[in-house]
Amino acid sequence: MLPVLLSFEGKKIAIFGCGNVGKRRAKKILKSGGAVDIYSKEFDEEIKKLKESNKNLNLIEIDVNKLSDEELKNIIENYDFIITAINDEVNKRIVKLAKELNKFVNSSTKVEGVNFIIPAYTEVDEVIFSIYTKGKSPLMAKHIRIFVENYLKSSDIDIMACMREFLKETVPNQKDRERILKKIFEDKQFREELKRLIKKWEK
Repeated sequence: MLPVLLSFEGKKIAIFGCGNVGKRRAKKILKSGGAVDIYSKEFDEEIKKLKESNKNLNLIEIDVNKLSDEELKNIIENYDFIITAINDEVNKRIVKLAKELNKFVNSSTKVEGVNFIIPAYTEVDEVIFSIYTKGKSPLMAKHIRIFVENYLKSSDIDIMACMREFLKETVPNQKDRERILKKIFEDKQFREELKRLIKKWEK
């Protein structure tokens, strides 16, 4: 698989199942602007409360286990993305049907045919980092995410971004700019002095 960043804005997403995995993926997609319909035989108070505050979320009470392949196809064909988070048997059915309809489909269990993944990720100061272990160790993915998140919070991303824009205006050669930025990045003392100078002029 090739990693990509994707906006769900304007996209319709069906999620089958409303357990912990279904809810987590719904929240992430809603944050990205997608319209989410969740199909489940029951909904807890947490998701009902989220529905009250989010017009892009619909809860459809139905027992997915009892739907025929034809009924599932009739639902799936109306969406751009399909996420199934029920059990292995039902997930396999839904993935197969979604693939036949040429849909993007994701599963909470390891099912052959899945063609998109929502990995563990973090965003700090508009820098997005994601990690995927192909299901081998979600715990490891979580720890790597936290490690990178802490690193990004302790770094000087904004200063480097401002310096890059400044150098674009003053240093025409790209390789020269890269060399200067590398030196700045490696010189922690210089960055600290620069921050102090910026704060002084802001005052």
